[in-house]
Amino acid sequence: MRPAMSAIKLTSQQKKVIETHLGRFKSYLADEEYLADQRERERRVTFFRDELPARLPELSEADVTELVTMLWATALWGNKQYHAQQIITENGIDKLREELIKLLDASRSPGKRYERFEGNLKHFGPAAVTEMLTYASPDQCGIWNNRARQAIAILGLSDLINPKKYRLTGREYETFNAVLHAIAEELRQAGVTDPDLLLVDFFLYDVAAHPGEEPPLPPPPDSFEHDEIRDLVYSIGVMLGFDADTEVKVAHGAKVDVVWRARIGNLGMVTYVFEVHRSGSMDSLLLNLQKAKSSSTVQKVIAVSDEQQLEKIRHECEGLPYEFRKALALWPVAEVQKVGEQLQSAIESINKLGLVQGF
Repeated sequence: MRPAMSAIKLTSQQKKVIETHLGRFKSYLADEEYLADQRERERRVTFFRDELPARLPELSEADVTELVTMLWATALWGNKQYHAQQIITENGIDKLREELIKLLDASRSPGKRYERFEGNLKHFGPAAVTEMLTYASPDQCGIWNNRARQAIAILGLSDLINPKKYRLTGREYETFNAVLHAIAEELRQAGVTDPDLLLVDFFLYDVAAHPGEEPPLPPPPDSFEHDEIRDLVYSIGVMLGFDADTEVKVAHGAKVDVVWRARIGNLGMVTYVFEVHRSGSMDSLLLNLQKAKSSSTVQKVIAVSDEQQLEKIRHECEGLPYEFRKALALWPVAEVQKVGEQLQSAIESINKLGLVQGF
């Protein structure tokens, strides 16, 4: 057996902040809403811990579609079958089967399981991978997603695990789980019966939804992570009904961060190209976008960055051909984040109507 990670000790102030959120959470646990959420939680745990491992030897597209449907991380995406097909096409069913076997192997370190799967497969971000781990091993693993990151900051735990990070290392994921165990102990001390790390995720969700009078200040817009914004642009495209993909070669010598594709009437297939610019050569960025625009299906090329970088792009484009400048759009990171939040809120509201069950 591997040695257990050292326990995290919370400060008296951190415990006090957690305590301020416990009253409302315990009221939720006594409500009928929790009973319904608990049944849903048990259904997902059963699938990932018992049903999916039995299906892996003959894994099918239908199984992958069901896997995708089971994840909260993909709840905002309408066409789950399309996403499952993308996963299979990009990774191959044999590789997916092999990596799922390793991911669900509880004898291995959660950090190593997370790091291997997230690094080896496309179209599975940190939120989806850690969610699968949590369902398979709720006593060992927690979910690292946007809500959890918000709650970590609200609870004053940023000195233990950095909530600004989108993609954790395996070691950092182990630390995060240790933090969750410490929170679970506080729940236990408050009278919550046998809290595992999936129940702690419910608590973090509640904290993020009710941050209190003084929520933490949002990070400055120039502190974004490239991969997080890339994946958000991809998710926005999916939510809007586009066929979206990441890391795509759209023209000779032009590999771009995100593409959205759609078939529009007489125009046929149209493509919108996005490049997220965090740092590096401005000339390389513009050259890549010009190469991408050379593809006959590309209607728009969009540079995504903070306002300071976008202003530099505006300046550098002044001497470029008019046709390229007309096709170029600039999308501030702050606006991308705002659109993502608003779309998520709208789709969550629609999902509550239960218009399409099982999706």
